[in-house]
Amino acid sequence: MSIILYINLRLFFTLTFILSKLLLNEGAGIQAQAGYLPLDEVYALREIGGQLGKKDWDFSLNPCDGNPNWATPQNAVMPRYNNTVECNCSYPGNVCHVVSLFLMGQDLDGVLPPSLAKLPYIKNIDLTRNYLNGTIPPEWTSTKLEYLSVPVNRLSGRIPLLLGNITSLVYLNLESNMFFGTVPAELGKLKYLTNLVLRANNLYGVLPISELNRLTNLTELCLSSNNFSGNIPSLKSLTKLQKLRSASRISIRGSLHQAKDI
Repeated sequence: MSIILYINLRLFFTLTFILSKLLLNEGAGIQAQAGYLPLDEVYALREIGGQLGKKDWDFSLNPCDGNPNWATPQNAVMPRYNNTVECNCSYPGNVCHVVSLFLMGQDLDGVLPPSLAKLPYIKNIDLTRNYLNGTIPPEWTSTKLEYLSVPVNRLSGRIPLLLGNITSLVYLNLESNMFFGTVPAELGKLKYLTNLVLRANNLYGVLPISELNRLTNLTELCLSSNNFSGNIPSLKSLTKLQKLRSASRISIRGSLHQAKDI
């Protein structure tokens, strides 16, 4: 009996050891799959949260593992609310990098965060429907942003000339803010731009037509609800234009191809 008991005990401990190793490996695999964010980007997110007035990020959690504090699931009850930090975790060494911030409809009352420039891989930022003040920080010109959307806030001042230096931009939306002055000719340097939305600000003066005609990839151009003057002789260079919202005080002449004035 003692021999049988000894054998059974050895078998039990062996199976227990194997099972524990499997569980540990599984846990390590989950952690590896989630990846980790470098400390400098964690510190940058802390600064960004402070500048935006966002106080509910939990830094005891991994911003890149999809937990609901950092990537809140979409809710049909609040369709305009978005709280998402997106990471790219395909880099060697199980390292992640922040590539997108979508913080929409959150009543944030700070400023556009200069520390966004401390996220070296950031591509997209959407801060729609908040109460953000100030203007677009000059620090953002050092980024490789492709998508910049800040409509329905309290941003003011002139549209910064340096915005034309973010030449990677594909989408730019400044709608429903309090920007004033003329549209800077420097926007004509954004050669990859497909969407330019400037409607519902306090912009005025004559549009820089020759520069706008350089934006040959534009599919959407929204200028309405401003105070522009003069005429647009032609937008014939914008052969890809599909959607056009023109200002009520200017007339547009020349070929618009298939663009719709709505």
